[in-house]
Amino acid sequence: MSTRAHWQVLSGWFLIAVWLAATVAGALSTGSSVQAVAQAIYGGALTLFVVLHTLTLYRPAGAAAYFVVALAVSFGLEACSVATGFPFGFYVHHMEGPRALGVPFTVVAAWVILAWLAWILARVIVGDDRNRRLSVVATPVVATLILGGYDLVIDPIGAYVRGLFSYGSPNGALGVPLSNFFGWVLTGWVLFQAFALVERRWRRDSAPARSTLVMPVVVWLGLALQVNLEMLRVGDGVATIQGGRSVPFADIYATCVATTWFTMGLVVAIAVVRLYADQSRTKLNG
Repeated sequence: MSTRAHWQVLSGWFLIAVWLAATVAGALSTGSSVQAVAQAIYGGALTLFVVLHTLTLYRPAGAAAYFVVALAVSFGLEACSVATGFPFGFYVHHMEGPRALGVPFTVVAAWVILAWLAWILARVIVGDDRNRRLSVVATPVVATLILGGYDLVIDPIGAYVRGLFSYGSPNGALGVPLSNFFGWVLTGWVLFQAFALVERRWRRDSAPARSTLVMPVVVWLGLALQVNLEMLRVGDGVATIQGGRSVPFADIYATCVATTWFTMGLVVAIAVVRLYADQSRTKLNG
């Protein structure tokens, strides 16, 4: 491993450690002054990690290409849905902070960060050193489903516990319309497929170290852990869903926590098996 790669790995793990500490602190301090500080550290550390990680696996032009594609696709389809209802359905963002065309910048940043994690997890799971043509099609599909699995977990909490957004036509057991999940699938697939068609030319010449590929697995597990920890301090609040139904916050969290086990947990388990069961398969050759 070169000196540059060595320091990138150390820096990546440092940022993950800071992010995990902020994740636990924020999840266990809901409603206190500590939570806001933890969330700021959380967002900064995770953003820096993704920037560093893209540069670890791709040359600068490739990292820039990813950010351009992810920003353009996510912002474009989010803004389209706010204005026209396609593809997510009509909804309104209530997050504070700067926005354009009704889309908060933090929402676009979340797309970029989460999509990167899903992309690398999909590369690990699919493997692309044997059948490159197949991987160009299969990796975007797997990445889309991984990303959609996180949305399945987080949107009921975001809408009805945190009040970050609201739907024009809520439906379903927890008030998240099917159109919302369709929007995530379409947006994710367009983003991943566009990047998959061009990304190989910018990969680093040497195969990444296994520890570099483990990093997104740890972060994905940390995102699931965050939801599980938040349930411990959810309190006695009640959400009002379509039709005037009252659903306790605790019930929303219980459903979402169980979902993490069988969506995000499954992704983590498969990725770990792929990385450690056969070391020869962990190399993502350029």
